[in-house]
Amino acid sequence: MSDVALVTGGGRGIGRAIAERLAADEWRVAVAARTSAQLEEVASATGALPLALDVTDRAAVEQAVARVEAELGPVSLLVNNAGVSGEDDGVRAWEQAPEDWWRVLEVNVLGPYLCSHAVLPGMVARGVGRIVNVASNAAFQPFWEGYPFFSAYAASKAALIRLTEALAYEAAPFGVGVFAVSPGLVHTAMTEGLFSDVPEGEWIRPETCAELVAFLASGAADGLSGRYLHARDDWRGLAANAGQVVEQDLHVVRLRTAP
Repeated sequence: MSDVALVTGGGRGIGRAIAERLAADEWRVAVAARTSAQLEEVASATGALPLALDVTDRAAVEQAVARVEAELGPVSLLVNNAGVSGEDDGVRAWEQAPEDWWRVLEVNVLGPYLCSHAVLPGMVARGVGRIVNVASNAAFQPFWEGYPFFSAYAASKAALIRLTEALAYEAAPFGVGVFAVSPGLVHTAMTEGLFSDVPEGEWIRPETCAELVAFLASGAADGLSGRYLHARDDWRGLAANAGQVVEQDLHVVRLRTAP
């Protein structure tokens, strides 16, 4: 019997590519999103179990995980891909309604936490499981003139990377790995109309991130649990040298001070 994966934000773009890749690898996949039409399309194409879900609703998340485990089996892979950039893209933080700013944190940080909170007890009890959090370089890259402000998005992705490391540390004694990944700059509904000056060659196909997630799902990179990996990294090479990566404390967010 194949393993079970739950992919949030799986109705389109990166999430759909991840769901399709996992299904091709014979995972039993459940896809969660807020748009039913997109879910049904992905389900039809992949055989995935569709789940209409708001990841910020704890009761709904717990019910969704219970349904997945009742219909497909225990969740051994959670991909926290659901995310938003904010409705006021490019607007300064003090010009936004606080509730709109905070909503980004709820979806991008609370959502992954609630989903992880729902699946981790089972993973810990079974002594196996993996969680992949889809983050972004926006967590640490500098702002520059002409760049959309996205203060909530940047803050949320920084928090998600640190949450990843904390969960990895806590879950390591129980055989559970937690990873943060960046898909890079991908043409999606979120990026549509943005970064118009970026050369086409700088954009990354969503399937590239799906390949990275599939690699992490295989267990080949378990030595990198708690680390942040970019879709364009040589992640196979990093996995082969995981001991060195950990020893040198690489692929984590750290404060470097002047000597």
